[in-house]
Amino acid sequence: MSQINITIDGKLYKADNEQTILEFCNEIGIKIPTLCHDPRLEPYSSCYLCVVEIEGARGLQTSCSTKMAEGMKIQTNNEKVRASRKMALDLLQSNHFASCQAPCKSSCPAGVDVQGYISLIEKGLYHEAVKLIKEVNPLPAICGRVCVRPCEAACNRNFMENEGTPVGIDYMKRFVADFDLNSKNHYKPEIQSSTGKKVAVIGAGPGGLSAAYFLQQKGHQVDIFEANNHAGGWLRYGIPEYRLPNNLLDKEIETITELGTNLFLNQKLGENLSYEKLKKEYNATILTIGAQKGTLLGVEGEEAEGVYSGIDFLRNMEQTGQKYDFSGKTIVVVGGGNTAMDCCRTSIRCKAEKTYVIYRRTEKEMPANPIEIHESKLEGVEYLFLTNPTKVNKDENGKLKSITCVKMTLGEPDSSGRRRPIPEEGSEFEVNADYILAAIGQKVNADFITDINKFAENGELKLSKWGTIQANEKTLQTDIPSIFAAGDGVTGAATIIEAIAQAGIAARSCDQFIMGQRIEPKPKEFLSKKSNFVKASPKAFMGKFEYQLRKEMPVLDEKNRINFGEVELGYTEEMALQETARCFECGCSEYFSCDLKDYSTEYGAEQEKFKGEFKARPVDFSHPFIEIDNNKCILCSRCVRICKDVVGAGALGLINRGFDTYVAPSMGLSLTETACESCGLCISTCPTGAITENVKFKSGPVKMDSFETICNYCSIGCKLTIHHRSGFVMKVAGANGLVNKEGNHCKFGKFGYSFYNDKTRITKPLLKENGEFKEISFEKAFAIIAEKIKAVKPEENAFYAGARLTNEEIYLIQKLARAGAKTNNISSFHYAQRENGYIKNSFDNVPFEEISKAGKVFLFGAELNNDNGVVSFMVQNARAKKNTSIDLITRLEDR
Repeated sequence: MSQINITIDGKLYKADNEQTILEFCNEIGIKIPTLCHDPRLEPYSSCYLCVVEIEGARGLQTSCSTKMAEGMKIQTNNEKVRASRKMALDLLQSNHFASCQAPCKSSCPAGVDVQGYISLIEKGLYHEAVKLIKEVNPLPAICGRVCVRPCEAACNRNFMENEGTPVGIDYMKRFVADFDLNSKNHYKPEIQSSTGKKVAVIGAGPGGLSAAYFLQQKGHQVDIFEANNHAGGWLRYGIPEYRLPNNLLDKEIETITELGTNLFLNQKLGENLSYEKLKKEYNATILTIGAQKGTLLGVEGEEAEGVYSGIDFLRNMEQTGQKYDFSGKTIVVVGGGNTAMDCCRTSIRCKAEKTYVIYRRTEKEMPANPIEIHESKLEGVEYLFLTNPTKVNKDENGKLKSITCVKMTLGEPDSSGRRRPIPEEGSEFEVNADYILAAIGQKVNADFITDINKFAENGELKLSKWGTIQANEKTLQTDIPSIFAAGDGVTGAATIIEAIAQAGIAARSCDQFIMGQRIEPKPKEFLSKKSNFVKASPKAFMGKFEYQLRKEMPVLDEKNRINFGEVELGYTEEMALQETARCFECGCSEYFSCDLKDYSTEYGAEQEKFKGEFKARPVDFSHPFIEIDNNKCILCSRCVRICKDVVGAGALGLINRGFDTYVAPSMGLSLTETACESCGLCISTCPTGAITENVKFKSGPVKMDSFETICNYCSIGCKLTIHHRSGFVMKVAGANGLVNKEGNHCKFGKFGYSFYNDKTRITKPLLKENGEFKEISFEKAFAIIAEKIKAVKPEENAFYAGARLTNEEIYLIQKLARAGAKTNNISSFHYAQRENGYIKNSFDNVPFEEISKAGKVFLFGAELNNDNGVVSFMVQNARAKKNTSIDLITRLEDR
């Protein structure tokens, strides 16, 4: 071994000539990506991701297997190297038939982690579930009632034949949100230290409330200015209380104002609030004005008395507090969206004698939530499908008399993907009506633009040809640098969850602006998708999941709905927990830890760059602890090599050659029928999600907290890293400890979830009083123990150590007994009821590191996967050493 001079990325270093380029770069903090290398194993050079350029060498070289030499000049990250790495990733991803993310999350405009919060609900971690939702959606109780549910439309459970319903995602969201809101310790996010910056938000609808929620957490003071006399925007003035009660709305708004956000009502920009004031007092402004200007039918006679826009009808009722009396009247609602549903169901509650919905396509094409359509029919609403109004008929006084309609047929699909309705000649007919409610669209009212442009000093606020606010589509910054816009005011009439998503973008950009940072959108994340290879179909799920119908939402009896009481009553806890079982867990459990995904994001990999043939293989769940999914395998062989070279089991191998190669247990057996010791080292080395834990709970994926500890399954003292969420242990990994220096471990510490998460475990001292155990403090427990010890002679005391304590802890217990209590009566529960007493370990004075120096190892009366894991650990530790001299392991049966 000698010191050499090398140059890396133009900088001179002194290095050890025995080291590889990868090893040395890791030491000095230069990151070189690799997927096939594990420091516990010899270099393999199969992924070609760790390539570097060496001056004078032909082609790029793999850094994991190339040792350094005197004068070597190395480039680790130039354009040629990066292009090669990207190509390697493109090739790996071209056969990676797997989805990083579940379709429910991918389809949510705000990116709510549905799979993650369902996993937390399953574990009873309701506050944690709300915390996860509120990372991107501050209004889960509201959305749990009125969201249009694109997540459920994308749910793969829809492909289950004979079920026909997605997972009840929104219902579960509502359950945990209500649970949290009604608890004494509802979730509150941490607020960063004050920045001294101020942001004005115009509009207290879903977009404005969300923007304030995100920015207040950043330490900025946010003030919301609302034109109406109550906050909520369209949530209050456009959605009836039977769907979204005002008291619930107020309660969720309070979770935002309690963070320090101020709410100023009856403040209309351009009237009693001027941009001149905002410009002086605030560092930035966000416009979240919504689209609350109603439109009529666009046909002859629409000016007749009795014709209203649907949103004006709903808003006026909320603003005045007066309900319409439609007794004996016929109401015609035109439109097929959720506003149309709100209008027709509200008309029923206003005692209308007849309520019709006219829609120009069929029920299948209606954009309204199907449950709304279903409930409206139960309440007595009648539908005229494939019907379109052409004229409003008035009497001599200009009052509405009837509406002329024409029958439609469906032609070819239009830009929305729905089939275009075409009028049928000669099919006109009339429908008598007392009132017409047009629910066919909404417009933006930006009458404040003159006021803003009058006082703006840098740039001009502009409107698009549709009358919406112009803003950069990626950052939502307008042409006035300090003004941002979000929600319907930018997109036109859309959905609540889309407004919330836009608020998140605008808040991020606004924060960057006022903190003097470059304004840029979130970096694009690489996501592998099965849909890049083949469309989902019922065949893909047939026979793989149990039949389980959705728990439907409990509702008020339709006979008791001529009022504005909330119709949907909410899931019970039992229903929510049962519904979690329907989730397929479509996203990868290694979403947050997958090296392949991280590198693909870093290098901009393209999954469809080399699109062509791919392999779809069944997932092997036969082992109780280990799950093998070859669809995610990149054939790095790390699992095969660690099982053979470190563990010595040789339970895994590479089957076939070339494109047909895959990893499987030897001899085509189940992993349970091989020499597999269930140690889990194959899982620890896998750089993707190809070999993961087969756990009995939903693994998430979710972000976890972690801590290091000593395994308490036996006395060896292996160091482990425990990953948990709010105390529920979800993953265990080996840490580099004094005993297990390379992070190896046995199955007991790795897969001991039934022990870790056992709610019956005693975690605090218990004192029996009047026949019942009661929790006491450790101080009181120690005082009682000391008193009891002192009350008798030393030899009348006995100390028993738990069998799962470490040797060091057992030593301290015997020290306490002998030196403290002056008794030699000390034993271990490990040997309770065993007639032979203590068992002498022949190797108890030999460090594990010394085992590798032995010429032969003889095991007497022991299995390699014995119950306490000692033997298994010995063999792993010995074989992990390079150049080991062990050449024989013999088992002699204990007769």
